[in-house]
Amino acid sequence: MSRVLRVLSIIVLLSGLVACSTASTKLSMTWKEPTLQGVHGFQKAVTVGVSPDVRWREIVEDELSILARNAVPAYSIIPEAEVRNVELAKRILKSGGYDGVIVLRMVGVDEEQTFVSGTPAAWGSYYGSMWSYWGYAWPTVYNPGYLRTDRYQVVEILIYRVADEKLLWAGRTRSLEPSSVRAMTDEIVKEVREELVRQKLIAPPAK
Repeated sequence: MSRVLRVLSIIVLLSGLVACSTASTKLSMTWKEPTLQGVHGFQKAVTVGVSPDVRWREIVEDELSILARNAVPAYSIIPEAEVRNVELAKRILKSGGYDGVIVLRMVGVDEEQTFVSGTPAAWGSYYGSMWSYWGYAWPTVYNPGYLRTDRYQVVEILIYRVADEKLLWAGRTRSLEPSSVRAMTDEIVKEVREELVRQKLIAPPAK
């Protein structure tokens, strides 16, 4: 292999590693009902974002619709003032012919501390000449390092069947503190969809 090809191969490999290491949302666990063959059979599903923040709910429920055919956001069929009314929600879903429910709820925040190392002191050929050292020293001023605290949003996603009210699938994700609810939800939905496809519970998206 030529030197150019070797360099290109290394660059491609490193790019892949960086892409993997910087993913800000990851599934931390999943569960499925042991006899479940798929969730693609839903003809009419409802998406639910559990939060007192109305705008947050709207964004989440809209974004979740990609996971099911003919999905309808709960905010469009259940009055905001009645969203906590279990019996009303049950009547609306059953009378409306809905057969599946996809729920997303933020369950907590995790914090992780990482020590970011500074610039180590080193002796080299630059020290032999004043001007070599001068040119070397300024851009390499010692940095003592520091502790970085990362915050992760922990979210659960649940899929229920309306007919028998049974839990079919559950997952939990961790997202590095997001820039917006929409950005985080996009990443969560992408991770969940890929996992459901991998488990052969839904069909892969059309190309």
